[in-house]
Amino acid sequence: MFAKIFKRLTIQAFITSFFLCFLAIFFVTYCVTAGNIDAQALIKTMFLWVAYAIIIVTISFLESRRLNQSFAAIHLLSIPLCILLFNQQGGFSIEMAIVLVILLITTSLFSNDFKKASSTKALFLLGVLVAILAFINIYYSVFIITSLLILFEIRHRQIKNVIALFVGVILTLQLLWILFYVATGSFFYDSNILKSELSVIGEYSKEDIAWSATVFIALLTATIFRLSNYKTMAQRNNTFRVFQFMRIWLIISIFFRFLNINEGNAVWLESFIPTAFFLGIAIDAIKNGFLKNLIIMAILFSAISLKLFNYDLISF
Repeated sequence: MFAKIFKRLTIQAFITSFFLCFLAIFFVTYCVTAGNIDAQALIKTMFLWVAYAIIIVTISFLESRRLNQSFAAIHLLSIPLCILLFNQQGGFSIEMAIVLVILLITTSLFSNDFKKASSTKALFLLGVLVAILAFINIYYSVFIITSLLILFEIRHRQIKNVIALFVGVILTLQLLWILFYVATGSFFYDSNILKSELSVIGEYSKEDIAWSATVFIALLTATIFRLSNYKTMAQRNNTFRVFQFMRIWLIISIFFRFLNINEGNAVWLESFIPTAFFLGIAIDAIKNGFLKNLIIMAILFSAISLKLFNYDLISF
C-alpha cells in the first residue's frame, strides 16, 4: 500500500502526505494535551501543519521540476513518520524555524550542477547563509566546514572561491551588526535558545529514547549507505554533495544535543530534517514491496504506541 503510493511523485502521494502529516500532528497534540484539545492547541496544530505542508510543497515542486532530485517521493512519507517519532519536548521555536529554512536553502545550493552554475557564486551565497546562522547562534558557524564539499573538488579548488566564501561571511555579518545596532542599540543578537555553558548533563525525557533510536538508524544509514547507490536513486551525479551535507548536518545536530548547546524548546529540532532524509533513504532501499509495507506499518504502530505510553495514556 504505502510502497506503491510513495514509489514516485504523484498527486496521490502528495495528497496522502498532506493527510498523514495532519493526522500525525493532530495525534501528537492529542497526546500532549491528554485529550483536552482547546482552541489554542488547535491553532498550534494548524500552524504546525502549514509549516510541514510548506516543506512538502517545496520538496514536491523541486522534484517535479527536476531542480533538486536529492529528495524523493519516499520523503513525503518519512516526514509524517518522523513527526510521530519526534521528541515533542523539543517543541517549536521561530528561531529554529529560521535555522531550518536556511539549512534547506543550503541543501538546495549543494545540489546545483556547477557545470551550469558558478561555484564562486555558490560559495559566496554559502558564506552569506553561514553568517546568518552564526549571527543567530555562534555555534552554527561550524557549518562553514561544509564549504569543503565544494572546495575539495579539484575543478573548484581556487583562491577566488575561498575569497568569495569569506567575503560573503564578512559582508553579511557587518550588515547584520549595523542593522541590529540601529534597531536595538546592541551589535549582538541575544538568542534565548543558546546556552552560555556547555554540559553533557541535561534534561532527558522518555521521548528521547524513541527519537534517539530514530536518529541512530539515520546515522547508520548515512554511514553504511553507498553514495553510488544514492546517485542511482537520485539520478544525478552531483547529488553526493547533498548526501554528505545531510550527513554533516545530522552529526552536528547529535553533538549539539549531546552537549546541550540549545535549551528550552529547541533541543532536538535541528535533527528533524536530516533524520527524515536518511530514514526515507533507508525505507526506499528495501526493494520487496511487502517487506517495505510491513516495516512502515511496524514503525507506525511503534511510534503511536510509544507516544501514548510516553504521555501516560496507556501502560504496558
